Amino acid sequence: MKVRSSVFASFILILEGIGVALFLRGFFPVPLKSSVSSKNKLSDLPVEPLTGSSHNSSRLPQPLFKRVVIMLVDALREDFVFGPNGRMYMPYTRHLVERGSSHSFVAKARPPTVTMPRIKALTTGTIPGFIDVVMNLNSPALLEDNLIWQAKTAGKRMVFYGDDTWVRLFPKHFMEHDGTTSFFVSDYTEVDNNVTRHLDSTLKRDDWDILILHYLGLDHIGHISGPHSSLIQPKLMEMDDILKKIHSSLISKEAEGSLPYLLVLCGDHGMSETGSHGGSSEPEINTPLVLLSPAFKRKGKPSNFA
Repeated sequence: MKVRSSVFASFILILEGIGVALFLRGFFPVPLKSSVSSKNKLSDLPVEPLTGSSHNSSRLPQPLFKRVVIMLVDALREDFVFGPNGRMYMPYTRHLVERGSSHSFVAKARPPTVTMPRIKALTTGTIPGFIDVVMNLNSPALLEDNLIWQAKTAGKRMVFYGDDTWVRLFPKHFMEHDGTTSFFVSDYTEVDNNVTRHLDSTLKRDDWDILILHYLGLDHIGHISGPHSSLIQPKLMEMDDILKKIHSSLISKEAEGSLPYLLVLCGDHGMSETGSHGGSSEPEINTPLVLLSPAFKRKGKPSNFA
């Protein structure tokens, strides 16, 4: 009888150990090893099936846009744009969503809703692991296949201003960059001014293809005083004015017969009712995704996008 009890107890311990190992493997996956071969190339595309007597091989599609500007506002909740206060917080953006040439979505961010894992998710298309929360403070270079690497490989000239997490993740990808630290949470003014001060000169130039801006001020206000603070509206109106400046500049530089531009407004995550983030509550995972371009037809109400 004792032997049976010992065998049963050993079986339970082994089963418990396997369960713990599976849990740790799922929440803290092993980082991918550096490998150039892990990056996809055009030659990796499968050959198209035979159609009749002719053979069609896969080719790189023609570009749809001449320039792309990505404006990422840290902790931008979807209700800040699409909610009842959207017309007051971001009037120009809301007007473009409702009447402009745009596509708008409510994007769902997968937890952990922390900046570095969310940047990895946006650029690689993968679901982040919880180990990334620990690595958020000192982000190593991103080794997985990602949009930034693919753009650089394709010869696209990229410029970045904002949260220096991008510079750590993509250390040799930008032809020009100026990173700002996110550690001084009490600063919600200079951290954004350091990004905006480059805009006027950069928008006048023609030597770049992709411009990425990552604004931190809204996130810092959330940590200081929450999403219902009196500081929220002025900061969102500041972001709205910046988007208007970028949009107006792109319109003025658009030449007849040339490819159109694409302006993307998005957030990496939202913020909870207490101003924090990292979890899976609706205010933390729901973020706006607004695509602006003369190539789009005029759209109405925003739809959901998971």
